[in-house]
Amino acid sequence: MHHARALTIAAVLASGSAFAQGQPGDAHFCRQYADTVATAVEDATKNNTACLNPSAGVHSDRNSHTNWCLRTPSEKVEGASVHIRRLASKCTSGFMPAPSDYGGYAIMGAGQFEEPYGQTRGWNVMAAFSGRLFMYCVATNDAGGRSVRLGVDQAMPGDGRQWQLAVPIRSNKDWQGRLEVDGQEPAHRAGADVSGDTFADWTIAWLNLGQLDALKQGKTAVLGVGKRDYDFSLAGVAAAITKIEECRSRRGVVPASATTSSQATQMVQQAPVQPGPGGPVTSGAATGPEPADLVESIYRTAISGGDAFDRRTRARYLSRQLVSLIAEDEQNSRKQQEPGKLEYSLLSGSQDMLKIGNLQVAEVSRQHDRATVSVRFRNTAFGGTAPVETVTYQLQAGDQGWRVTNIIYGPQHSLLGTLKR
Repeated sequence: MHHARALTIAAVLASGSAFAQGQPGDAHFCRQYADTVATAVEDATKNNTACLNPSAGVHSDRNSHTNWCLRTPSEKVEGASVHIRRLASKCTSGFMPAPSDYGGYAIMGAGQFEEPYGQTRGWNVMAAFSGRLFMYCVATNDAGGRSVRLGVDQAMPGDGRQWQLAVPIRSNKDWQGRLEVDGQEPAHRAGADVSGDTFADWTIAWLNLGQLDALKQGKTAVLGVGKRDYDFSLAGVAAAITKIEECRSRRGVVPASATTSSQATQMVQQAPVQPGPGGPVTSGAATGPEPADLVESIYRTAISGGDAFDRRTRARYLSRQLVSLIAEDEQNSRKQQEPGKLEYSLLSGSQDMLKIGNLQVAEVSRQHDRATVSVRFRNTAFGGTAPVETVTYQLQAGDQGWRVTNIIYGPQHSLLGTLKR
């Protein structure tokens, strides 16, 4: 089964317009294309200057991209958008997520790319960004210990989208299954048959609009993946879908009124990306170093032989939550006379001897009081040609300035994840 083609058809149905609608000469479509690829290249080259490759279209000259688009069939333009963003993903070692064949994104960011958007009826809504490019909005729920993710992405250029349902079941890459709501097949020709994609231990089902409507009106659902069934509650899902649609229409930008409400503050505190030392900044700019400068100073301290995460100094860099969790781990380690959870370098996520070379630090995104910083370096401790390593820092601004709220070493490996095990 050719899933890429099936997904393209589903996304067209969801958007109500074909991706190939913009023909040569469509200025609006071409401006979208130029801005998409140029922004992706700008963000990628901040992470790795070697990403720049004008002969392959990997450059940020918007006029050049626009002029090429205006004389090129839209199907070829859409393919170029996917190709350039994939090259940006490859040259940044996955720091910039790679789009799917149709130009959208799977609704799984492993916390690395997602930022809080809002809450409704027990669902947490997140918006995901690849650098400055909006990728998707997703609502998560763990009611009754049954985790589920429901979201919709953005295909660029154009206004294509694909609704997706993700559950924590491991499956094959090419899978087929069934979706039933309240024990029945979704009505009005929606059908129960589904297919989709996989991400680590999660299975993603691509939904048509009829199946989405069935979820809105249902109480419980079952997604059958191979020989396994995964049932989950649909309580509050209609409100979640409305919130997701609002999030996508705003490209993940939180309404100004929401950021100052007590509900928004509560949302930030409960969301997977944890709050910083002093909560959100309500007025003025954060004091102290900028995010990239703060993170770079951590590595410069290590290069000079110091330790920024020493017990006496870590509060200058880490959020109160991280400081508290590390102290708790150290205390438990002393009591039990056993190694603690942090058996690796916080700078690299590895237990290997570390000597930092070719250090590159760059801020790659900022949304309100949150920022993401990429760190790239070579571990030259063992000589030879060491591979480039990438570590991602998430930061939040508070009353004491910017502080690190999480350090991400890979899709399944982060400082906060280790401490919360």
